[in-house]
Amino acid sequence: MDRIPLPAPFAALADLAGEPTIEQAQALGRALKAVPDLQQWLRDQRQRTLRALLDGPHTKEDLAPRLEISPQRVADIASGHGRTRKPAAG
Repeated sequence: MDRIPLPAPFAALADLAGEPTIEQAQALGRALKAVPDLQQWLRDQRQRTLRALLDGPHTKEDLAPRLEISPQRVADIASGHGRTRKPAAG
């Protein structure tokens, strides 16, 4: 399986725990603004992983308890279906 690189603002986060600098604050701000990119990357990786597992020797019934989700949710993730959220009241 090919690895898809982590979105750029997150690749160097471990290096940002040192002495506080303006550059550190800027990099942390960029990372915070890019959290939606990270979430999409994580969803894509999870979908890709579940598809590969389901194409192999695993079933959704086998994976569900290990992932602490329902078999239907395993199938939904593998097929790319996201959860629908109710709009926030306000």
